[in-house]
Amino acid sequence: MSGRIGQVLQCHLRFYQLLGLHGVPLSGGVQLSAKLWILRLWAGCLLGSFTTVVLMCVTSKDECLYKGDAFGRFNDGLKFGFAEIAVLSIYSESIWQRYPLARFWQLYAALAPSPAETVRLQLWQHWRFLITIYATIFLESLMITILFSQPGMGHHIVLFWTNFQPFVFVVHLRNTQFVLHLELLRQQLLQLEHELALLVEYSAFASDAASFLGYEEYMRRRVRQKQRIYQRIYELYNCFIQSFSYSVLTVLLMIYVRIAVDCYFMYYTIYNDINHIDYYLLLPAFLEIPAFIHVSQSCMQMVFRIAFQLHSIVVSSYAVSLQVQNFSLQLLHQPVRIDCLGITVLDSYLLTRVATAVCTYMIFTVQFMPKLSGSYY
Repeated sequence: MSGRIGQVLQCHLRFYQLLGLHGVPLSGGVQLSAKLWILRLWAGCLLGSFTTVVLMCVTSKDECLYKGDAFGRFNDGLKFGFAEIAVLSIYSESIWQRYPLARFWQLYAALAPSPAETVRLQLWQHWRFLITIYATIFLESLMITILFSQPGMGHHIVLFWTNFQPFVFVVHLRNTQFVLHLELLRQQLLQLEHELALLVEYSAFASDAASFLGYEEYMRRRVRQKQRIYQRIYELYNCFIQSFSYSVLTVLLMIYVRIAVDCYFMYYTIYNDINHIDYYLLLPAFLEIPAFIHVSQSCMQMVFRIAFQLHSIVVSSYAVSLQVQNFSLQLLHQPVRIDCLGITVLDSYLLTRVATAVCTYMIFTVQFMPKLSGSYY
């Protein structure tokens, strides 16, 4: 499998393996080989390390959590709690969900054409994913560098971000892993839509003057071939859902909780004249959810475009009409629907709900701030 996905994807999959996020050898095998055991053991060690850090921060008497007041300590503890849940789901899936992940890459290697001959063309093919991952790494590195280069940092700031930033880094890179798999799914849907568009043009041309003996049977076979391709793409989608079902929910939840908590606490510190210099570290988190939702929305919209092209085929016989109807029913009953365990669909409407929720609770925080600060009475 590794020879059919291109050097660019191989390089980034090895990077994810180094972080314990890709628990399948690049050969695509799922048998209990030495490589597979090493990957599982490495993911387990990383999970144990993150869990140990959380326990030390929560139980330590040092200033790992904010000690200025109970409200700030609760906020820091909340962020560590949801970060631990996200990391636990991420590495648990890396250890145990190896079959659907391996099947995903086997299907992609079978569906995708041969990789581009040059690395430059491969970079252009996957530019959406590459922008997402390198923008994430660059912003995280830039923000933390700016923070630690500032003079006069408090002991709590140093301790908190030294322990919490690895969680943020892993969670955000897991989000880029979602983007990678969905981008590959989108490419296959786009290729199918393009092939159907060519079939539409040919059917319109052949219906006028270029028909030939056996044309109806030829068109029926072509539509059936596209239907089989969509079936494999749908299996590709199912493998993605099975591989990342829990971590999609926990990663987005951790990012959302961090945005909400930091927004509340930012206003709280400003209201009480508490000097905090780490507000800008929230900037990369604001970009993670839109990046994931954009590619998720693109995948779901491609199905509607495929259905449009399918029904644009000029039907010249009952056999072709029946095959088109069969394909149409498959699109209806097997849609590509990206969601979090069926709880919510990851479309653009989710962004408005997240923004509305944060703004609503910010209003509550503003109203109760005098009570929290002790100046109410």
